[in-house]
Amino acid sequence: MPNEILILVLSLLSIKDAVVTSSVSKRFRFMWKYLQQLNFDFSGPFEITTKSHELYYSEREKYYQQVNSVIRSYNHSKVHFFRINFHLDALECVIDDWLEFAANRKVEILELDLETTDKHHHVSWNYNLPIRFNRMSIGTGQLPYSDFVHLKTLYLKNVNINELALSMFLEISKHLETLSIHRSGNLTNISVRGRELNLKHFEIVECPSVASIYLSDFNLESFTYMGGPIGFTLTGLPNLKNVVMSQGLVALNSNVFRRISSCASSLQALSLKIFHPMVSTSSLCNFLITFITNFQKCNTFLQLLSSSPIKKRRKPIRIAADHPHEHLKIFKILGYYGRISDVELAAYIIDNGNALKKIVIDPRCQVLKGFKAAKKFKKNEEAARSSAQRQLPPLLPPGVELVIL
Repeated sequence: MPNEILILVLSLLSIKDAVVTSSVSKRFRFMWKYLQQLNFDFSGPFEITTKSHELYYSEREKYYQQVNSVIRSYNHSKVHFFRINFHLDALECVIDDWLEFAANRKVEILELDLETTDKHHHVSWNYNLPIRFNRMSIGTGQLPYSDFVHLKTLYLKNVNINELALSMFLEISKHLETLSIHRSGNLTNISVRGRELNLKHFEIVECPSVASIYLSDFNLESFTYMGGPIGFTLTGLPNLKNVVMSQGLVALNSNVFRRISSCASSLQALSLKIFHPMVSTSSLCNFLITFITNFQKCNTFLQLLSSSPIKKRRKPIRIAADHPHEHLKIFKILGYYGRISDVELAAYIIDNGNALKKIVIDPRCQVLKGFKAAKKFKKNEEAARSSAQRQLPPLLPPGVELVIL
């Protein structure tokens, strides 16, 4: 097998598996050192690290040794992809050294995934991304952001980054196209602007301290915000095509459309996730009318996510006047339980979506995925699917596809 093919195969593995695989032959023994993708993926289930402190510290020590051993032996001048995937708390200053290694190797894709399954974990315990503005500060325990000039993708999870560090990354990393920040505790007022930015995909997820987001005057293509109610402004973003937002029930009552109305001409996909079991169909339809009025050219899909089913039964009612949408092609309902309100909502879209090509029904529990509480909804999924298969086909006009997941 040519060395190039072997390196390609090894690059598909975690670095631990790549090293083990390389040991099967003397010829392959050090081949892993030529990899440009270093994926330090924790191989065990994260749950075991939360069962006891002794087990956690044992696994953490093994992880340290693995990463440090590879870094000491690595002799390639460049790293394309560098990923740390293990729960490491705020005291782990050794991560600074790992980041400096990645920066010195001109890393292009950097992922710090320090997720934990500990439900008591607080963002104040996260690893804090350090700051250093120039090499005169060497030895202060802060990071030289100027070394990340080649960075194209940055993914941070359970890593605290503040506004100053964020602005430094954006200023120095001229090639940065994708920025994703999950569960960071130090961001409050996020402001990203400037036509010199190359940022195309921006994601803020479950960052509890965020109070406002201001995005302006650059070529952003997709934006995702998942979290509590905040103030936000999206303006001067001519290439924005995809927006995903979750602000709880407030999304129905806020001026969310006005705030992103300047992007209406380019927007193709809008996903609004509404987590509340008591949202009435009339409220949703009024919400949709506002969407239709403001975003006539949003022609890819609109996605709504609802929460738990309402057990109260009632007779069907006429919910809203007709308000045709001439461009909507795909409509997706997540958390469809076969309620009368679900059928009414689907019927409203079917009746008013003049360009509608597909309606997607997902009966799976959306809010409590991965939790024991979600199990009680599992038995309702098949009933919801049966209801959708029985209730919706008679409502469909020719040419509209029904997909039930």
